This record gives sequence, structure tokens and C-alpha cells, in this order.
Amino acid sequence: MIKLEINPEPEIRLTDHLIESQISPIHKGGGKLFEIKDNPDKVVRVESFADLEPRYKGRIDPVAVAELGQVQYAELQTRYHIATPVEFLIGKGFDNEDVVYSIVDKVDGKDLDACEVTPELIEQVERLYENIAQYYLDKFSQENGFYLADINNATQYVYGKKKGDSESHIYLVDTDLYLRDGKVALCNVVLWLFRHMASIEGKYGKKLTHAREIIKDILATPLPNGLTEEQRATAEAIIAKTKGYMDGTIVMDDKDVHPIFSDLD
Repeated sequence: MIKLEINPEPEIRLTDHLIESQISPIHKGGGKLFEIKDNPDKVVRVESFADLEPRYKGRIDPVAVAELGQVQYAELQTRYHIATPVEFLIGKGFDNEDVVYSIVDKVDGKDLDACEVTPELIEQVERLYENIAQYYLDKFSQENGFYLADINNATQYVYGKKKGDSESHIYLVDTDLYLRDGKVALCNVVLWLFRHMASIEGKYGKKLTHAREIIKDILATPLPNGLTEEQRATAEAIIAKTKGYMDGTIVMDDKDVHPIFSDLD
């Protein structure tokens, strides 16, 4: 893990070693993806403090966000077996602004939405969504704490090989720092987990039965006592909608607000 410090060696700039990435526009993140000139096996995302600060409304500073992100992504890999080859570094950007660098291993492959469906890949996808669902079940069961709110979409995962691999694996390569800590927001994250999972089920022609059962366990978990009446009503409405999506009694609503744009707590 890279130690996070504000500009420990300000005369050395990572930006001096970056070139614009040629990775698919799906993962470019608004032109923020780069590659290291002397190390073609790495991809770098640049997030400015100015972009991160309003996202967290002053509750936590960008350095703490990067530290929390490092912990959460490491936990995905070690505890939930979701391969996430990312490290974070604090530095200076192209215009001398403070930034967070997200450094990810480059994976030669295709995202899960574009892959040819094979029995081997279906098996890995089943395990992936079981692990994602378990991650959120564990987060929901905790009294408080941060969690990653944007790791559910098939386009965020690439099936392929990174340097040193002899076989293809699924890797989470879209590692934006979208963290939440509210239980109402988590209900919305789980709704979107099912939305994305249902899309994968359609593409792969396979119902992800175990992952569905874990999501049902999440929806059956009692809400915490500290919620306001308004928060509780909002959470219960989201849970009811997710159950309706799962049993087919409610048609998917295109107006559902994605977790990264939601102001839910």
C-alpha cells in the first residue's frame, strides 16, 4: 500500500510522466485517465481535491477519502476476493493543484458487458456478484462505517490478463472514490446492485440465484434505530421497490437516481 502524504517530494511530479490513455472511452472518466510513459502496465486516474471536496460536503477531506478508499478496495480484494489492483497517492496535478492519483494495473481484456459468454466466465460472474452482495450485507449489518457505493456495473469490470497472469480473471478497474456511510443511501446502492445484476442475468442467460438470496437477506435486515421518520420512510420505500423488481411485480424505473448522484444519507 502506498503511504498517503501531501506532497512528500513536491519536486517530483507524476504528471511529468503521464500521457493520455487510449483505453476505451467507457473508462476514461471525463478525460481523467492517463498512462505512465515508462510503465505501460499502469493506468492512472487523476482526481482533484476541488472535485472531491464538494462530493463530501466538507465532512471528510480528500486525503481521508483516499485513505478510506485504499482500505475499502483492499478489503474487497482480501476479504471478498474481488480483484482490485489499485493504489492511491497524493500529489500535484498539471496546474499545480492538489490531486489524488489512482494507480491501477492495466488489464488486457474486455468489460463484462462486451465479453463472449462462456461457462468459465459465467462461473466467475456468479462468484463476483455473490461477493459484491455479501460485501453490502456485511456493511448493512454494521452499525456505521463507510462503503464503496459504485462497484456494481458490469462495465466497471474487465475480464482478461494483467502483467504476469497466465489465465484470465475478472478485475475491478473503475476505482473512482465514491464512498457513502448512510443506511438509506445503502438501500439505494443495493437497489442498483440488483438493477445491474438483472442486466447481467439477461446477457448471460443465467439467474444469479445465490446473489439474489444474499440481496433478500439485506432487504430483511432491520433498519437501524437512529433514523429519522423521513429517513425510515425513504428506506422502506426503496426496499419495497427493490423487492418488487426482484419478484417482477414492479417494472424497472428509468428514473431511479444512481447512488453517485443521490443526496440520500
